[in-house]
Order: sequence, then structure tokens, then C-alpha cells
Amino acid sequence: MAKQRLVLIAATVILMIFISGCASLGTVLPPDIEKPPIQPGVPDDSPGEPPTTPVLSNLGGRIKLAGADDVLRPITIHIGDRVVTTYDGHFTIEGLEHGKYEIAISADHYQTYEGQVTITSEPSMLEVTLQVKYAKEDLELFARLVYAEAAGEPQLGQIAVAASILNRVVSSDYPNTLREVILQTVEVGGVQYYQYSPVLDGRIWELDPESQPEAYAASLEAIYCALAGQDPSEGATGFYNPSKVPPSHWVRNQTPTVRIGNHQFFL
Repeated sequence: MAKQRLVLIAATVILMIFISGCASLGTVLPPDIEKPPIQPGVPDDSPGEPPTTPVLSNLGGRIKLAGADDVLRPITIHIGDRVVTTYDGHFTIEGLEHGKYEIAISADHYQTYEGQVTITSEPSMLEVTLQVKYAKEDLELFARLVYAEAAGEPQLGQIAVAASILNRVVSSDYPNTLREVILQTVEVGGVQYYQYSPVLDGRIWELDPESQPEAYAASLEAIYCALAGQDPSEGATGFYNPSKVPPSHWVRNQTPTVRIGNHQFFL
């Protein structure tokens, strides 16, 4: 009986040691492994927020040129980092993100427009009228020259004369201001000659805007048509009357463009 009790006690002790060992083993098991924190510069492969697509909108509009009904001159529009050119004054710029943009609109012979536009979810519209960059006094001088050179010509011929003068303004071969082009002189054989005969002989001063308002208005109309881009001269920078120029004159050796009325235009 005593022997049996000793065996029972020994078995109980062994069982307790075994249970204690299991519990001890359980406490040293490693915990669940957690994902390490994201390190800078290391891509994160876990699913996250999808990238946002910017909301885009459009800007459209019309650019007018002061004094003219139709626009035929190239007009350049800068908005943000975008550059668009319109040849009739109408434009549409697509794919602009929402926000405020600086905008600049420019064309030859006109003052540059600078402003700011706000692009929203709704398509935006812009209407701007560019003003002529020449002073009133220079425009009056211009009208006087057109009248003196082309008063008896059809309107198309008057516009062509005005356009040829403007073509000199933008040409690198001539002065770059309207007044300087009109009053330019050249030296031949030590003698100074005006480029336009009405300036030389004084006919440029015959037109009086106050006493001849209709004639002055007609000359201004031709001027504004040319400023807006009409060029019946086909890019000419000069003209002459073949009936008044001798066959040996140097001007007859220039490249001709078109003849309108009494004037032959040339490059």
C-alpha cells in the first residue's frame, strides 16, 4: 500500500512538471510578426488611396481688334505654360486644371493685354478687345499718307497701300515705328530723299480731318482694316504708278506682287 502511494505521488509530480514545462514553453513562443514601418524612399506595396485625377475644364473666347469688324491677323494667347495662336479671333483651350492663370494676348501693331482668369468646373469664356499701340498723332499722320497716296484708288487699293506701310514697320529692313517708316529718308549721291513722295512734296498735309471728315474717315477705315490683318498687297513693302515711272527706274526691277488700280505693289 505504501509502495502504491509512492508511485502515485511520483506520477503526480512528473505530471505537474510536464504541465509546468508546457506552460513555460508557451510563454517563450514569438508573438505574431507585425509589418515593419514604411521607410522613406522604400515603396509601399500595400493597397492605399487611388491617385486623384485632376479635374479639367476649357477656356474659350473671342479677341477683337479695335476699329475693325473682322480679324485676319495672327493673335497669340499665353496662359500658364500653354501658347495658342488664333487667326480669326476665336479660340478654345482645352484641358486646363482648376485655378487662377496669368494670361497675355498679343498681336502685331496692338498693345499686349495682360490679366488673370479663373478656371472652374464650368467652361469659361473670355472676350477682349486689343487696342492699337500707335499714338493718335501717328495714326493721323498715317491717314494723311494713305489719303495722299491713294485717295483716287478703290478701297481695296487704299487698304493695300496701308498694309504695305505696316509691312515695313515689321520688316527688319526698315525702321520699327510707324512714324519713322513714314518719315524715313535715304541718302543717294549725298542727297537725302524721303521714301514717300507726298512727304517730299508736302501733299501729306493736304488732308484736313476737320474740314474733310468723310475723306479722313475713309482713310482711317482703310488703316484699321490693314491693322486687323487685311493685306491685298500680298506682303508688299512698296508700290508705284507704272504710268509715272520711266522704264529704266530701279523700282521696276523689284519683285512684283499684285497690281490694284493704278499701283503696282512689290516686295
